[in-house]
Amino acid sequence: LLSVSIPTGNANNLQKISHINEEWWHHWIRDKNHNGIDDLIDSKIKNGLNSSVNIFVDYDYKPTQKDVKILNQFNVNVTYVCKYINTVCVTNASLQDIIAISKLPHVIMIEKQGEVKLLQDISVRTIKARPSDVYSPNTVWELGYTGRGVNIAMLDSGVDDEHESLKGKFVAGVDVTEEGTTKPKDGTYNPDDKAGHGTGCASIAMGTGGSEGTYKGVAPDAKLIDVRCFYKPTDRNLAQYFVKGIEWCIQHKDEFNIDIISISAGDEDYTDGSDAWSREMDKAVEQGFIVVYATGNDGPDNEAEKVPSPDNAISVGAIDDKNTVDRNNDEIADFSSRGPRADNGDDDPYNELKPDVVAPGVDIISAAGSIIGMATDKYGTWSGTSCSAPHVSGIVALMLEANAQLTPKAVKQILQETAEQKGVPEHPDYPYPYNKWNRSYGCGYVDAYEAVKAALAWTPPPEPNILPSISIASPKNNAEVSGIITISGTAIDTDGNVSNVELRFDNNNWFNVSVFSATSLEWNYTWNTKEVENGMHTIYAKCYDGENWSVVQSVDVNVYNKVAAGAEQKTKINPVYLISGAGIIGAVVIVVVCLLLLRRKGLEGLPAGVPPPTPPYLPVSQPIPSITAKCPTCGNIIQITSAKRPVKVKCSKCGAESVLR
Repeated sequence: LLSVSIPTGNANNLQKISHINEEWWHHWIRDKNHNGIDDLIDSKIKNGLNSSVNIFVDYDYKPTQKDVKILNQFNVNVTYVCKYINTVCVTNASLQDIIAISKLPHVIMIEKQGEVKLLQDISVRTIKARPSDVYSPNTVWELGYTGRGVNIAMLDSGVDDEHESLKGKFVAGVDVTEEGTTKPKDGTYNPDDKAGHGTGCASIAMGTGGSEGTYKGVAPDAKLIDVRCFYKPTDRNLAQYFVKGIEWCIQHKDEFNIDIISISAGDEDYTDGSDAWSREMDKAVEQGFIVVYATGNDGPDNEAEKVPSPDNAISVGAIDDKNTVDRNNDEIADFSSRGPRADNGDDDPYNELKPDVVAPGVDIISAAGSIIGMATDKYGTWSGTSCSAPHVSGIVALMLEANAQLTPKAVKQILQETAEQKGVPEHPDYPYPYNKWNRSYGCGYVDAYEAVKAALAWTPPPEPNILPSISIASPKNNAEVSGIITISGTAIDTDGNVSNVELRFDNNNWFNVSVFSATSLEWNYTWNTKEVENGMHTIYAKCYDGENWSVVQSVDVNVYNKVAAGAEQKTKINPVYLISGAGIIGAVVIVVVCLLLLRRKGLEGLPAGVPPPTPPYLPVSQPIPSITAKCPTCGNIIQITSAKRPVKVKCSKCGAESVLR
């Protein structure tokens, strides 16, 4: 693995600091003073060092060409604009420029780019992939799976595919390092290995062992995607090359059928999984890749912050197989980095439990790459979590051949669940499989045979049913309608077929208007509005999908059909209110009659020559000034301005009409 130093972390003291709904940069472990500049850079600034730093410039949105143009105004080199995370890769930035860049609009963090180090038979039999005297017939190859049809992207120092163990493996390749700037990026370039590291990793994952087949890899029929992200140990190797390599894989995933990304390298700086490289690995998982990476060679007393730490990739530590097939005496390699990872404040206590699993990583025999450019068929022995990660990448290839429907989440879960528990569990109260987790061994020692059997049995969970939808296109809500109209709309079910459409008016019964089954269908119904009373009515439409889920939509309409002279309209105001209106008219008539009688009696008693008083009443020939009734449709109080019967009443609010007789 490319190496990482790690401070000691005690899993028993693992606590979560909750930062719900906060963005990562608000609580990043390397920005304790919250000034938007990596603390590793801050220390250089405080010490007054006059030096340049390679950085990642992080934005709170997708950086644009305008942002790049602004960066280019500083004395820096903009080397790459990331496509899948909001980050620009920059080299040779002075500390003064870094301070200024951190204050630019939308810049949320300046990260120090770490420099990358590479982390460096029996083992394939030990993990129960290859037949052996100890574990046969319970091995994966004896089940018939050898990684056929699966492509593994080795993000490393390049691969010498001329080696006898790797001949015929190459599918596509690219060089994303500075040395490969002029090389084609369409997958046609086949990079050589100038460090010897990538060749060894590839042979562990997929090597054929040549004509003798002695040193076969875990998945000898898997194929190679050769992505050079590391040039040679004597040169400057930046984390941005691995970020670029991952993005190249995402862009070409479907073109070259890339299934797995295997990384046996690490950044030298501490982190909590919020750094650009970790975010890029998690983005690859989100895009459907299984990402496997080496935990690091900084054990046994490393600090938690130095454990490489993407949330969703598979972190692999190293176990010593003691050069025997029997697993019983195997134990953690002294150099393997211990967990847990530093808390990233996301309120999830489980994604800090790194490593996820362990695999052989001590005295592993693999193909020896040629660092002088000449093909060789030699093999060598080496140790490191760099060897452990490709063991797991090979197991994943076997799993995918057995069941191509496996998701990245399912693969990781199966590996954790089928791993043989080792060491004392740190959190026995956690749910399975995290209750197996040990800071040295993770969830346990990988078992390829059990993992492939579980993969064969795995089925995708049922997709949640997406409810159908229905719309009423006509009439519109609150429209005034009359006569014969067409009610129409559309019903859609995106994950099946609409089975039928029903209508109802007001609180009446539902009835079918369509029983035709289709993903999308248009429906209509002809309605004679004269069959209902004038006034407000509600039209309901309902559709069902194939699983009998239904949704309802409705519109309100105002029915107004004119009534011919002399014809009685179907709609009548509520009799209760008609009585109230009639009572008012009757009371007025009684008052008028009483006044007339009193006037007559008063006039008979007046002395001769005295004029009659001004009448305190209205002549019966004039209309009654105000009579009220209540609209039964909307409750509006209606003012009736004429007492002459019959009185035609129209509600000023909802338009309902009736006749007061």
